[in-house]
Amino acid sequence: MKKFYLILSVISFLLLGAAFWSWQKLNLIEQSETTLKLALDDVVESLDPVSAFSDDALVVSAQVLEPLYQYHYLKRPYEVESLVSQGLPTLHNEGKLVRIKIKQGLFYHPHPAFRGKKRELMAQDFVTQFKRLAMDSLKSPGQGFFSGLIEGFTEYGKKIGNDWEKLPTQDLPGVKAIDAWTLEISLKRSEPNLTYYLAMNFTAPVPWEIVRHHKNDLSKILVGTGPYIYQGYNDQFYQMEKNPHYRPEFYPTAGDRFANVQNLLVSSKERIPFINNVRFYVSSNERGRWDQFIHKEIDLLNVPKTFIPLLYDEKGQINHELKENNVELKHFPILANRWLAFNMKDPLVGRNLYLRRAIAFAIDYSKYIELLSQNTNLRANSILVPGISGYRPTQEFRFKYDPELARKYLKMAGFTSPEKMPTITYSTRGNQGISLVEANFIKEMLEAIGLKVNIQVLSFSEFLTKGRAGELMFFTDNWMFDYPNGENILQLLVSQNFPGINKAAYSNPAVDKLYLELKESVSTEEREKIIHKIEELVFEDLPWIPMMYESTFILHYPQIKNYRKSSIIRNYVKYLKVIR
Repeated sequence: MKKFYLILSVISFLLLGAAFWSWQKLNLIEQSETTLKLALDDVVESLDPVSAFSDDALVVSAQVLEPLYQYHYLKRPYEVESLVSQGLPTLHNEGKLVRIKIKQGLFYHPHPAFRGKKRELMAQDFVTQFKRLAMDSLKSPGQGFFSGLIEGFTEYGKKIGNDWEKLPTQDLPGVKAIDAWTLEISLKRSEPNLTYYLAMNFTAPVPWEIVRHHKNDLSKILVGTGPYIYQGYNDQFYQMEKNPHYRPEFYPTAGDRFANVQNLLVSSKERIPFINNVRFYVSSNERGRWDQFIHKEIDLLNVPKTFIPLLYDEKGQINHELKENNVELKHFPILANRWLAFNMKDPLVGRNLYLRRAIAFAIDYSKYIELLSQNTNLRANSILVPGISGYRPTQEFRFKYDPELARKYLKMAGFTSPEKMPTITYSTRGNQGISLVEANFIKEMLEAIGLKVNIQVLSFSEFLTKGRAGELMFFTDNWMFDYPNGENILQLLVSQNFPGINKAAYSNPAVDKLYLELKESVSTEEREKIIHKIEELVFEDLPWIPMMYESTFILHYPQIKNYRKSSIIRNYVKYLKVIR
């Protein structure tokens, strides 16, 4: 009997030891340092939420800053959910008075402006940021979302000018903190897209102490309440570290069919964020980014279009080098489209509808999509994109490749002989890779019907500057939706947005009127009818020629878990795991 108890004791001891060893191993794995290495196209122009608008700037900022709302990571169609708010807004006075409760006990990352004290998030911090948004001197791309919508917003910008020191003392009538954790917004009309606006980086809270400390220049500053603390830029990468005091937040417990099929729910109920360190490496060269990925200097790559052919071998299988490294290749649709655009104020292309039609029928759309995407993108049949309310999948293509019809339109445009043919200047969206391939293709297509084409090679920043100033004649444009609603892209066709995001300088009073009706309508059915009317007018005037809907290829190494691409969910890093 004693022998039996001795054996039992030994077995129990061994089991306890094994259990302890397993627990220690799991604990060490959980506590081990993990670093995620990502790539950016360029150095971020500004980190200030009031002005950051490039995709690179937004993805860096989104790991640190937290607006009121975010999008559910695993649901499509997109679903807005609370981030630092206590639920969705409550609406009063027919939707024109909005109240939002802020979560209590949320704290900003440490900063000298707080003088060593923990600084809690307050409703007043949102008021401060809305005041900054209204300042004309800051030239925020997000200002247009609230001009004419929030009471006193436009007047405030004019009143305060560039005097940022007046921010605490000059009230903005339409945005108030009615107590420490309650924000109140007064609107001139109800706005069905308001929660989308409040999920954007522009509205992320900014404490007055930070504004004062940096004299309202936050271009190099990132201080938020988010899962990662910004450590700075060292000429190679932007560095972030996990926020050790981040509030209890958890990985989603539900998702759509794709999320379930792709096993994206295995981390459900686990506390986020998972990764300790994040680095955003800057490489403006497409080849450089590709090489960085191949050499495992970055973990995930958004594949440049010119590199899509390198993904597969001659049999259509993933190439040998990628397969050997167990690289995962994923293809995602995104809320983005691409079109050719004319400057409607240009004396040549803007005043000659028949010339624009000739160009629309001169393009071989099938070859274009094959060349730019290896037939992985879809041809566009609308201004809207699939997944947006109002998009009609059965709508016919308005233009087709018909060189003879294109030549007829050229004659109708007044160009009846070779010596009379005009010179079209096509400006590129960048100075490398696919932008140059695209430019040469467009030139070839137009010269085939007799036009003369001059290619103006621009960097992307030059393209944006000249485009928003109305200095381009003919160009390719692209739009990645800020929020999942057709109104978001239609703003590019409103006359008041030129100069600015309306690079085509398009102006049609009927479209402007319909756009205002769209903004004031809350009925989904009515909104879709208005969108369709706008689209018909645009197709008749032809400032744009829809080309294709964008998609993206993603490569990542097998240690990256939980990844799902989205063009509007940028705070995705907190959901990712790195299993080294």
